[in-house]
Amino acid sequence: MEDEVSIGESVQGEQMHTGLRLSKMRMEQRISINQPWLEPLHDLKVELSFHFKKLRETCGRRDVITLVLGSLAFLTGSSDLYSGELSGGGDVWRVGLDGLNAIEWQAFAMMIISFALWVVFLFRTLGEYPLMREKTLYLFLGWLVVQGGLIASHANSPEFPFESSLSDFAGLIFGVIILGFLSYNTWQAVVQTRDLHVETQHAHPDPRVMAEAHRDHSLVAWGFVLVFWSLTTIIGGWFGAHSVAFRDASNMWPYRALYFIIGTMSIATLMHVLWYPQMMLGATGQEIESDRSREVSRKMRGEDFEELGQRGKCPSCGEDSPVTRLPTGMLEVVCSTEDCLGSGPPGERCPECSSLFSNRITCVGCGTSTPLGDHLPDDEAW
Repeated sequence: MEDEVSIGESVQGEQMHTGLRLSKMRMEQRISINQPWLEPLHDLKVELSFHFKKLRETCGRRDVITLVLGSLAFLTGSSDLYSGELSGGGDVWRVGLDGLNAIEWQAFAMMIISFALWVVFLFRTLGEYPLMREKTLYLFLGWLVVQGGLIASHANSPEFPFESSLSDFAGLIFGVIILGFLSYNTWQAVVQTRDLHVETQHAHPDPRVMAEAHRDHSLVAWGFVLVFWSLTTIIGGWFGAHSVAFRDASNMWPYRALYFIIGTMSIATLMHVLWYPQMMLGATGQEIESDRSREVSRKMRGEDFEELGQRGKCPSCGEDSPVTRLPTGMLEVVCSTEDCLGSGPPGERCPECSSLFSNRITCVGCGTSTPLGDHLPDDEAW
């Protein structure tokens, strides 16, 4: 079993570029043939099917255990073992240590167990999706803020959003804004890192090959899952806050059941949001960052290439190469045509002499011909 786990971990991040590829997937079109405006839905269906097939290839025992732990954290947090603590509403005037002492031991035990499970779940996701560690914390923070905002909205209006004043919506609005900002930040970082990966690691002079690479790395379905996770977070949070907002909530068990069901869906979709960029990226060990964040990180590490960028070197003899990695992460090649001073991205044409920038470099020192990527250290995310 340990051998199986180690094998699974060794190929993590490589599954995206082996086996089935998104650009090769074909599915039967029905409604979208006669209704062209429905074609985006067909493309989304194809991508979601691709995600499902890749999940079957990459999902292992560790992922299942993490999902179970997250579900148990929701289950224990939404139960008081019939002690009446949740259904009775508690005493809002008893806070601090006095409030903790007033909690029924069954509910207190479930609270401690739930907290411990959440900590284990968080550390497992941080360990299993290392490239998304920072974004994992962002999304967890947004999740907590939404839940806190819904609790604040229910504080003065137990039937929120019904029979509520405009001020009662402040908590929910604040939580949704924070969640939206952090989700957008995550989306932007993943998309910009994906673009950098395609342009640098899949550069090719044939535009058709580049179009296929962009299709293989499409993030439409991933963005859909991110939006779906945000919605389940808000809806599930409402069910959780609503189920304990009444002073006599003895008949609120359906709300608690829905809170657990939707919460489990949130756990599964969150893992999906973290898993897909990890699988697409590869085992480079670099966290996913936006372009601006990547520049700031380089400056903090003392790698300020604002003007010259990072100059390449021949992997055989160490001679300087006519390729440079710019501060944005893009590659720039000096034209090899005699007396031409042009430069530009590999695979495109020189703006000075119209010759094609090659994806290989022949070293003037030792004569070795190697790909561009071998002349620069692999410290980029994608």
